[in-house]
Amino acid sequence: MAANLRRTPLYAQAEKILEDLLVRGRYRIGDRIPPEAELMGSLGVSRATIRAAVGRLADRGLLVRRQGSGTFLAGLPEGGGQAGPVGIKLGSAVTELGRLETYASIAERLGLKTDVEQVRVSVAASSPEEADALELSAGHEVTRVSRVLLIDGAAAAWMLDVMPADVIPAGTVRQRLPTRPMLLDVLLDEGVPVAFSEVEVSAVLLGPEQDAGRGLRLGQPTAALQLTETMYLEAPQGEGRPVQWSRNLFLPGTFGLRLVREIAARRDPAVILQLLTEGGKP
Repeated sequence: MAANLRRTPLYAQAEKILEDLLVRGRYRIGDRIPPEAELMGSLGVSRATIRAAVGRLADRGLLVRRQGSGTFLAGLPEGGGQAGPVGIKLGSAVTELGRLETYASIAERLGLKTDVEQVRVSVAASSPEEADALELSAGHEVTRVSRVLLIDGAAAAWMLDVMPADVIPAGTVRQRLPTRPMLLDVLLDEGVPVAFSEVEVSAVLLGPEQDAGRGLRLGQPTAALQLTETMYLEAPQGEGRPVQWSRNLFLPGTFGLRLVREIAARRDPAVILQLLTEGGKP
């Protein structure tokens, strides 16, 4: 065996090792593989060898390179297990789970086109639920932003974002939304120091008569995945105050969450966020 390995070109050996990592390392279609520098250190080979190995895997359709984004798993070898839905790994350690990233930027890295329609921006008194989530006094003015998220031209989610009206003028929000459809991007562009968020995930039944049902043009009650998120500001000491409260309702087959749990001694927990293509297939 050792003699055979010595006769095998180094790039081919690296290709085989990478293929094994993709299959056995619980990578899923759409996961970004480690960067070249990390692979060089792990395998103890040169950059040229890594590039040759990755290139061979790309030629076989197992990997795909996206300029400016990295290299992603595009398929699995025969016998390598079910491919699963298109996905992107957000974090592989507990300390990274607070990192914020918009759905639009995740979709972009997966090669999916996002857009929004039915955008509405209004200023009104907060509802009891909004005031409670944002820690505001009853009736405090808030800016509400609702819209329908499109993924590759198809309606994928109905989104509602609420923030205190004094954070960013509503006129600025209206001006930025055509090019920055996610309110988080607008907050960051305006220098608002968002630090982290908390997300609650639940399943709900949407009716055609509800705001979300009308926005998504539902003809009958439909199950949806609901993500209720509160974003918090940075603070010199302790947690900051809430700056944005959101309710996002994703239609079946467009979005999913996967939690990977392993023995702590082997690997840190990982949270997987997935944007699915039609029918849940890559």
